Amino acid sequence: MIEIATIKDIAELAQVSSATVSRVLNNDLSFNVPEETKNKVIEIAKKLNYRKTERKRKTKEQPDIKVGLLIWCSEQLEYSDPYYLSIRLGVERECLRRGIEIHRVFRWVEGSSQDMDLSDLNGMIAIGKVNTSFITNSKDPNLHVVSVDHISSDQCDAVVFDLEKAAKQAMEHLFELGHEKIGYIGGTSYVFSKDNKQHYIDERQQAYRFLMMERGWFRDKDLHTGGWGTDAGYQQMKYAIEQGDIPSAFLIASDPMAIGALRALDEFGLKVPEDVAIVSIDDIDIAQYVNPPLTTVKVLSEEMGTTAVKLLVDRIESGREAALHVTVPTKLVIRKSCGANS
Repeated sequence: MIEIATIKDIAELAQVSSATVSRVLNNDLSFNVPEETKNKVIEIAKKLNYRKTERKRKTKEQPDIKVGLLIWCSEQLEYSDPYYLSIRLGVERECLRRGIEIHRVFRWVEGSSQDMDLSDLNGMIAIGKVNTSFITNSKDPNLHVVSVDHISSDQCDAVVFDLEKAAKQAMEHLFELGHEKIGYIGGTSYVFSKDNKQHYIDERQQAYRFLMMERGWFRDKDLHTGGWGTDAGYQQMKYAIEQGDIPSAFLIASDPMAIGALRALDEFGLKVPEDVAIVSIDDIDIAQYVNPPLTTVKVLSEEMGTTAVKLLVDRIESGREAALHVTVPTKLVIRKSCGANS
């Protein structure tokens, strides 16, 4: 019997994501989950004697921290790609642990020009690729900002993982396995500001291009970009197959895209890793359960959210002026999709 069960413990036993467990146990009525899965999660939680973490009471010495949360994507996109959802859960859990209340939640959806009410807030955590300069340039000098997944300003703290290093870890592994003809599948990235969006070349794509050109192996036809998500991965892999002369391996920018790519390969009768090896980035919960299990670069996304709260509290309590940029490490997790663990 586990004395202090966590959501992660329940997720592993139920073979579902931590996000699914959280929404089931919080009785999220908007979450459409099979009754069988719901009952399984609840039954395991009872067996493990799971108890929700209680909110800590504030002491007189603790400042009243009022936090806003700015998320760059819609709820639908967030739940389709667990990376950003996991960051948000990390923020929420650390706030709960510290007795901090999230006063307002804003969603920055493309095309929106909403005016955000920042009054009464002394902290803001921005998740995703949002240019927060309009916040840091506001009239309130006490409004501290932490960006997660993007360094948007020298004035505010930031928590990121090294996208370029993650891509290099994946590519070097494919090189070690003897692959020379390697393709890339990824999304088109934008940084959103209050008035517009700016396109930029994703660091994963840059690393892929540089490493392939350095060896004289780069071919334009092997680089595929478009939308993000499972369907985008499916469509891009389908196009790569239909072109002919398909690479022997692919670096795919995210696990959801890789799962879509696996479906396309299966439909065309191509076996993974025998015909095409796959390495992706994220290591979301489901990556170990797909067929074949994904070789992927693990990103500690929940820890990124937790670290953002710690940085915000530290800056508010200490009065620190210098901004800190924290890079969370990544780790290659080898499974069967690359052929090294088959």
